[in-house]
Amino acid sequence: MDGTENAHNEKWLQKLIHRHPTCIPMDQIEPGLSTLVPVCMELPLSCGFLDNLLMTPDGDIVIIEAKLWRNPEARREVVAQALDYASSLFGMDYDSLEKAVLKADFDNKEKPARLYDIFSDADTLDEPAFVDAVTTNLKNGRIVVLVAGDGIRTSIETLIDGLQLHAGFHFTFALVELAVFRGMDDDDFLVVPRTLAKTCMIERGIVRIDNGQVEIVPVQGKPEVASSSRLQSISSEQFYEAMKERASGLPESLKAFVDKLSALGVYPEFQRSLNLKWDPPSGKPINLGYIKRTGQLWTDAASWSLSDKKLARSYIEDLAEIFGGEIMYIGKDKIPYVAVEGHAPRIETLVDKLDVWHGAIEKLQDHVRQNISTEG
Repeated sequence: MDGTENAHNEKWLQKLIHRHPTCIPMDQIEPGLSTLVPVCMELPLSCGFLDNLLMTPDGDIVIIEAKLWRNPEARREVVAQALDYASSLFGMDYDSLEKAVLKADFDNKEKPARLYDIFSDADTLDEPAFVDAVTTNLKNGRIVVLVAGDGIRTSIETLIDGLQLHAGFHFTFALVELAVFRGMDDDDFLVVPRTLAKTCMIERGIVRIDNGQVEIVPVQGKPEVASSSRLQSISSEQFYEAMKERASGLPESLKAFVDKLSALGVYPEFQRSLNLKWDPPSGKPINLGYIKRTGQLWTDAASWSLSDKKLARSYIEDLAEIFGGEIMYIGKDKIPYVAVEGHAPRIETLVDKLDVWHGAIEKLQDHVRQNISTEG
């Protein structure tokens, strides 16, 4: 950043995000999204100008409203404003988004001929697939909406909590604090990002924006408590869509499995894969297996996340027997994993064995607890 620019100016904050998108902690918000690419600033929409538009080479969309929290209107209007921008995008298709992008601010860089050209240096989908992905995300309202500022007020977090409790979104909404510290030189800055609040995608109501006022319209009927598999994010939704392409009933089978595992304290962690994790009474989390979007189930993580290698080996042996496979090894450290016919098995072929896998996990947990008790 140019040291002559005012660090207390919202335009400066916009440029910081545009020029250094890695300052946005996406690993805390939507870890399944790939690398962010800055697209433009001041994107013209029907309701005004969006501060920052970023996308991924896979066609995921991230919009950011930059706010200095000392501004008195920020506390009152920022959530409604961000939701308004999101609503405007939901009504667009690929062509209208591209036209808007080409009218935006590219930070004194040459304007691209097409939206797709912005991703020429990235590992991007081919253009038809990219257009399809963006179109699907716009149609489904699958967008990450961020409000980034230099200090989040507690009352703003409370407002987000209220929205989370009473209504759900097809998009992920997060508050990001960007604490900026000046270094020894005028153009030297240290940016410390922090995610203070984040919603999940739960269908429980409708957000209506009328004259800048946010109104929650509840869904009629008896409210339900969302299970761990139903607390969705964009990453989880994309994962289950990939599973549906493999087998139409696979998403529901996996969600039921995740729900059943929750009684054991096992929880899903969505990155580019679905990771099944358990926090033992002491020590680091144990990865009980991860399912990639290709459908492959990998069990090697149990070996490097379990400190007791004999227990890890015993667990993998149990899974090999359950899945009708064998133990193979990967990497120079010869990490064991379960293979069926020489490859990591496809999860759609294991649906009828999920209950037995549940039993193997429970057995492993008992052994881990016994070891901890003995050591204690």
